[in-house]
Amino acid sequence: MHADLSSLFDLTGRTAIVTGGSRGLGRAMALGFAKAGANVVVASRKLDSCEDAVAEIEALGARGLAVATRMQEPADVQALVDATVAHFGGISIVVNNAATVLDRPLDAVEPATFAGAFGTNLLAPMLLVQAARPHLAASGHGAVLNIISIAADRATRNRYYYPPVKAALAQVTRSMALDLAPEGIRVNAISPGTFRTDMVTKAFDERTLDAVARSTPLGRIGDPDELVGPALLLCSDAGSFVTGEVLTVDAGATA
Repeated sequence: MHADLSSLFDLTGRTAIVTGGSRGLGRAMALGFAKAGANVVVASRKLDSCEDAVAEIEALGARGLAVATRMQEPADVQALVDATVAHFGGISIVVNNAATVLDRPLDAVEPATFAGAFGTNLLAPMLLVQAARPHLAASGHGAVLNIISIAADRATRNRYYYPPVKAALAQVTRSMALDLAPEGIRVNAISPGTFRTDMVTKAFDERTLDAVARSTPLGRIGDPDELVGPALLLCSDAGSFVTGEVLTVDAGATA
């Protein structure tokens, strides 16, 4: 039995990279990890947005680092890992949250946008874990968390990029879990439903969001902070016996 239950979610001394960490679900997780004691590296395209998030992290008394990263650029992904190790000495946690919601109907599918969507949403997470792998193993607490979407499990009209690539990332999560387990690295995913983020509120009006909320058993959409608990479970010692899982967090929408 665990000697001290309060330490199960403690991330003191660990370093987490959160991609797409400057806003929305990524920002909520970055701040949540900081509150749990982690050093947090915030990565996204815009440096000023990363720095704003790091300022919040440091206001909590934690340590942060802002790294402007274009996830579709392999050199940027490697530079993110290098900067993290140079600044904090290692990596314990990788959260692959950055994504593009670019989508196309079947008649508009073409190579350039297809490659961009799959490069950012699938290849980049694999390259980041590849680069971070030796550091995750050396940490003794290696954990990877991939952010999927409930869209991955549904047939959707006129969407041939985002749902398929998220489904592929779920499969990659399971494969990584098998391959990295011998090195003590756990790999899991969260499949979120609808959360009230800037991206969602810009894409849908309140009438649509209200309809989505009423369609869920809990009768509402999520607050980004409600993803922090599940993320901490999968990235802390509280989830030490969990790997290869995709945890759905969607107010029962897919129940």
